[in-house]
Amino acid sequence: MLGVYELQKFAIIIPVYNKERFLKETIESILNQTINFFKYIEVILVNDGSTDKSAEICQLYKNMYPNNIKYIEIENNGPSYARNLGLRMVSNDTSLIGFLDADDKYQNNSLYEVSNFFYKYKVDLAVIPIMYFTSKGEKREHNLNYRFSKGSRVIDIFKEHSAIHFYAGGVFIKKSILDKKNFNFDESIDYWEDALTLNKYFLLNPTYGVIDQTFYYYRREAVADSLVDNSWSNKKRYNILVENGYLTLVELSIKKYGVVLPYIQFLLVYHLKLFLYKRNSEKIMTNLSEIEKKNLILSIINILQYIDEDYILEQNMKHYYKEFLISLKRSGWPLKLNLLPNENGSDEIIIKKKQFIGYGIKLIGYYSSEYYTLTSKDYISIRSGKKDMICTQKHIEKDIKIWGQPVRNLEFAGFEVVLPLHRLKIEFYLNKYSGFSSKLNSFNYYERIVKKIPLLRIVKLLITFFKRRKRNSMKKNERRGIN
Repeated sequence: MLGVYELQKFAIIIPVYNKERFLKETIESILNQTINFFKYIEVILVNDGSTDKSAEICQLYKNMYPNNIKYIEIENNGPSYARNLGLRMVSNDTSLIGFLDADDKYQNNSLYEVSNFFYKYKVDLAVIPIMYFTSKGEKREHNLNYRFSKGSRVIDIFKEHSAIHFYAGGVFIKKSILDKKNFNFDESIDYWEDALTLNKYFLLNPTYGVIDQTFYYYRREAVADSLVDNSWSNKKRYNILVENGYLTLVELSIKKYGVVLPYIQFLLVYHLKLFLYKRNSEKIMTNLSEIEKKNLILSIINILQYIDEDYILEQNMKHYYKEFLISLKRSGWPLKLNLLPNENGSDEIIIKKKQFIGYGIKLIGYYSSEYYTLTSKDYISIRSGKKDMICTQKHIEKDIKIWGQPVRNLEFAGFEVVLPLHRLKIEFYLNKYSGFSSKLNSFNYYERIVKKIPLLRIVKLLITFFKRRKRNSMKKNERRGIN
């Protein structure tokens, strides 16, 4: 027995576009649920103009389960149109509707946990946590899964502004909100359409459920047909998203509440940071004309005027991204970077190369910091026991740029040093020209060498070291006239 109450009936809507590699696995994840597929589940497959063998796979499952699977083929119109069409195909006796992408899958207990949640809690929309996965078996939880740390519950966005949600996968709604014409996917934009839809809903219905003890598995493969991967090469990803997506939520919040809610502010910054990441930043520089770049930057500056700096500082992102956004908000473009104080330092030494030289090890690396840029007068030192060694500064022809603007200069961050074999347990220190010194990270290369180098070689290196040390001592004694 799975429960003492009658399980609710589900409709799972799957928009399909060129997912022949993964579609079977997706559908099978529904067939293999712990609740009875024939009694409690219908699947609605909307083939959104696929040009691969997705249609054959859909038809195969439709023929196998004609009473539980509905299938329709349409010209390519995007996921919002496909989901809306699927919503119109939901059977009247359905209680709950879920959204599943054609390359993702549910954990086998997902629908049972969802049914159980809606039985206990009086909300119209709920979500399950995301687990990224690959075909190689790699897994990683979504950054927003902190919302589930307190267990299954109801979230009020007025009380938890950082409990944001913006993706359709793993979302479940009551069919009753469809009957009230209170839910429909926005077809005005091609990207972020699910985020816009869900958050327009949250502005009118500020509570939603979070369901733990299960996962929505979100596939992260390096495939050419990934909408997320390709979107940063499509010009619609930029100005249209900011104007029709971000700004729409800003205007709706002001219209409804007179202000931009903290929840909306936090959501926009959380998503805006994607424009700053190196890969996406470079695509902005490559794909947009000068006029398009200027218009995009002006649109983002406009959005930042509605955002309190506290919601930028609160984000889990590198410090120079925060500086960049706050500087953009304060001074516009061209950027005048405002350096912000470092409250929680994350400075460290990164070792890029290790090389055995005689009876020592040569280390080549660099100083990494979100907050501080090394100058030619700063230096890195090493402490081993009571002995200090100054590292040789090594120039690096590299800097960190956002939209072509340098935010961190790494020219003087590099170093190299040769460690003798008897001084391999070390601590790194940053020494500023002002006289301030701070401890960085530590390394114990004795342990690392034992793991990576055959014991015989270690013995030979130590023998060589001590022989040379003995010869040098004898030569000194000879020069002093000591027999």
